[in-house]
Amino acid sequence: MKIVAPCMECQKELGHPSFEPIFADYYEGAVAYIECSRGHKSAVLLQSQKFEILLESAANALLEGYTIEAASSLSAAYERFFEFSINVFCKKNAITKQALDETFKQVSKQSERQIGGFLFLHLITFGSNYALSKRIPELRNKVIHQGYIPTPEEVIDFGELIYQEIYSITQLLKSRMQSEMQQVIMDDLQSKSEKIPPETPRATSTGAMFFSLSMAEQKRDFHEALASYKDAKEVIFGSVPYMKLLNKAVSLYSKLRGGV
Repeated sequence: MKIVAPCMECQKELGHPSFEPIFADYYEGAVAYIECSRGHKSAVLLQSQKFEILLESAANALLEGYTIEAASSLSAAYERFFEFSINVFCKKNAITKQALDETFKQVSKQSERQIGGFLFLHLITFGSNYALSKRIPELRNKVIHQGYIPTPEEVIDFGELIYQEIYSITQLLKSRMQSEMQQVIMDDLQSKSEKIPPETPRATSTGAMFFSLSMAEQKRDFHEALASYKDAKEVIFGSVPYMKLLNKAVSLYSKLRGGV
């Protein structure tokens, strides 16, 4: 996965943005390590949750025409969203991180049990049954277990089913457990920060653009989210040449002023 990030050390040094576009990779830890043309090295921590990153990975794969990869990432995002929801429910019930981690280890490789845990926590918390989509496992099993190659239309339909479940549950959590959601996100961010060498400068990014809990409102359906994400990517990549020109102008100005 990739992220476009500015150098915050340049911002501190120059007193204004350098406008240098820096493309950096990030992986499981959701931390990107960047180095700008002035030699500053720093870490960018993504606030995004695992399911948000996987949703964006699915969107990227779909836009590039890789339907198997898109369907697989959507399936993984679906499962990791239930893990996130379980964390929020446990935070609501004042369960310690240690107790949660020890319990989750027992179901970490069994997605069906994780979903079962979510269903019962939903029932206990809200007093009502949550009905899962019965159509989601059908394509998921065909792709993952049978090597089925779906069409883009099938992946979009699959994405819509998953997106609607994530969207509806997210809206419920935001309306009833907004504080607990934020605590889970901040705890995750703190965990990421602790893995970075203490001497490394760091900054935080909201991360994913396709679906982000940091946004005031999420797109209501998969089609709209995909179209919006595609437009956003085009704007970002289209602005890169202009940012490079601005960066050169800033560098020249700094030299003329006797700066770095």
